[in-house]
Amino acid sequence: MRTVAERAGVSTKTVSNVINGTGSFSPETEHRVRAAVEELGYQINPFARGLRSQRTGTIALVLPNVYQPFNAELAEQVIRAPETQGLKVVVETTRGDADRERAVLSTSHKELVDGVIYVPQALTPEDYLPLPLTQPTVILGERPAQAAGLSLDYVEIADEQGAHAAVAHLLAQGRRRIAALCEQAEPRAGGRRLRGYRRALEDAGVAYDDSLVIGVDNADLWSSGAGAVARLLRTRVRFDALFCYNDVVAIGALSVLARNGVAVPDDVALAGFDDIEAARFASPPLTTVDPRRESIARKAVSLLRSRMDAEDFRALPGRCDSAGFVLRVRRSSSATSDTPVDSSA
Repeated sequence: MRTVAERAGVSTKTVSNVINGTGSFSPETEHRVRAAVEELGYQINPFARGLRSQRTGTIALVLPNVYQPFNAELAEQVIRAPETQGLKVVVETTRGDADRERAVLSTSHKELVDGVIYVPQALTPEDYLPLPLTQPTVILGERPAQAAGLSLDYVEIADEQGAHAAVAHLLAQGRRRIAALCEQAEPRAGGRRLRGYRRALEDAGVAYDDSLVIGVDNADLWSSGAGAVARLLRTRVRFDALFCYNDVVAIGALSVLARNGVAVPDDVALAGFDDIEAARFASPPLTTVDPRRESIARKAVSLLRSRMDAEDFRALPGRCDSAGFVLRVRRSSSATSDTPVDSSA
């Protein structure tokens, strides 16, 4: 920086102000400094600057994996969000490992990032809430009652509400034997989506039938949907519609239904969750719940930045926001629907 200052004929403080956008300086001074920076090939060392300012300008997005299309598309939205401008985003995968998730939330990132956006998978609230809070954190998922009073922010995904809307749509098509391929563990998303499924049946006066609910081994894999619907077909239980935990499961199931001569939607109406890009290109295009990834990303980064900018991030009360959802009706559930029809929550 001293060499840049000498070349531009200004003080090192002025160079720092121009580079960091702080203080006051004339347009002519800025031009000279930036010309010297370019001429000398000067590069800012964010780590050295972070040691001085206690800020790195970097946030971590912690996901179970990035081979699940929803996770990859969410990461892209976080990186591209206007609220992320001026920040670097580091994407870390935990592979659903409890120890890796604990490390992210405790001390391993304290010197490397200014804040964390975390998607739980292995840890339940009972596991992660007692951990020491070392950096501003936003969690994507349902806010548990025991988080009240803690300095944690949540962006809730409309798991139960979206599942309820999807199943209510299937019921509105005259379907009454609606099967579900779903992760069932509480308090995770699978349990919440299953609650929405059951509530929609109850609201319509349709009895819940446990034989119609098939668990999936790993909802992040296309093969899990294929395997789950194959097990359902082997039971020979009659069903005229299928609600799937996510689009990966739904598209995997769709391939098996086609191989077995089950026509979608004539024989079985099909709905998923997530509205990944592949849902629009499935054959037939998949009816699904859009949890509004862009809104999730923008709300999460906005909450995180405000906590990062606070003098003491622990002094801010915990906040909770929701991104809502959109039900996108396509031909997998309605033979007369040639184009998506949005139903906003």
